[in-house]
Amino acid sequence: MRDQHLPGSGASSRRDALLARERAVLAPSAPGHDHLVWGEAHGALVRDIDGRELVDFTSGILVANIGHAHPQVAEAIARQARTLLNAYDAPHPLRAELAERLVRLAGPPIEAVALLTTGAEAVDACLRIARAATGRHGVVSFSGAFHGKSLSTVAVSGLPSTRRGSGPAWPGIVVAPYPNPYRPPTGAAAEDLAGWCVAFADDLIATNLSEPPAAILVEPYLGGGGCIVPPSAFFPGLRALADRHEALLILDEVQSGFGRTGTMFAFQHLGVAPDLVAVAKGIASGVPMSAVLGRRALLDALPPGTLWSTYGGNPLACAAALATLDVLTTPGLVERVGPLGARIADKIRSWDDQGIGDVRHAGLSFGVELVTDRRRKTPDPERALAMVTAADAEGVLILPPAGWHGNVVRMAPPLVIEDAELDRGLAALRRAFDATARR
Repeated sequence: MRDQHLPGSGASSRRDALLARERAVLAPSAPGHDHLVWGEAHGALVRDIDGRELVDFTSGILVANIGHAHPQVAEAIARQARTLLNAYDAPHPLRAELAERLVRLAGPPIEAVALLTTGAEAVDACLRIARAATGRHGVVSFSGAFHGKSLSTVAVSGLPSTRRGSGPAWPGIVVAPYPNPYRPPTGAAAEDLAGWCVAFADDLIATNLSEPPAAILVEPYLGGGGCIVPPSAFFPGLRALADRHEALLILDEVQSGFGRTGTMFAFQHLGVAPDLVAVAKGIASGVPMSAVLGRRALLDALPPGTLWSTYGGNPLACAAALATLDVLTTPGLVERVGPLGARIADKIRSWDDQGIGDVRHAGLSFGVELVTDRRRKTPDPERALAMVTAADAEGVLILPPAGWHGNVVRMAPPLVIEDAELDRGLAALRRAFDATARR
């Protein structure tokens, strides 16, 4: 690989001074992105503090599904900021309106909503609801899963890098294999990978738990796990497994929700009815907001007030979320995601790069798995990390490396990205692949 350099290295005293201040007083940020200082962002474009413009293939970590600083969202925030910023857990008009909109957009079996602040908080709330509703505490989660960075969500996550430094896992949590078509678990039958993984999860329940679990917690596709898209039979199999054990099926749609996979929520094309759904990120275009969606009886399982927090359902976040939903429901926007995602994936597959082992996508969420040997599928995390800096240098932002081995180049452009911006970003991405190719 060629030597990599930081974009504009040595050219910006403003950037260097600000980074020095941050490093002195803040916890370190993600590797590869700790040198870029954002100045402003609009739509699918980001400009750093030196005026350098980049195409955003991250959606600001999947929050800006309708693009950065959308005018309708910005106006809604400004308007709300002049009237009511916080009401603690007291009712206000926007709270009821948002809850009603979410129930309508999700459809059956969703009947009620709890409004919270972060994705981890929403997943944690789902686990608390499951314990209260079933009277049991066990949880089945999956290898490669990422559910957040709080202690409870780290405990149910299935990535070693996430759990490292957090102490032993909590009792009652079993981690089952997630069906990865590119790297199937040892012993799995390729013709029935989904069925094998569901059966393995059932065996883990029988051998590791003293009673049926309270919940099965799963992502529609693995986000931090490297954009792993499971076979279509996986989720009906999990629904049947949950029903057999009288456990709740919880879908973590923090990353997959709000149009990212081609429907408003991913479960709407998975062929299953979840009991609870955790959502966040794309719900409010970057304003902190999350929610739990579920059946009425489940949302009533905990004592009144248990799920409310200081900022949950605050008026400013509700205003941003309602404006975001107005844009997302524009005819044709979410519907373009599937065809556009397929076109981008096919474009990347057409590139002559021997280090690309697999290209996969769920709508407009992409994972490009890098290897040093295609036949052996030897992971190449070094190149994946170099790609972040190389892409920045060429003018496109990508997410930090993902996957079990840290060898997956991950991207998630805004749903509203224009064709010219997309072509510009893909050209920059191609140059970054060329710059990091092993010679």
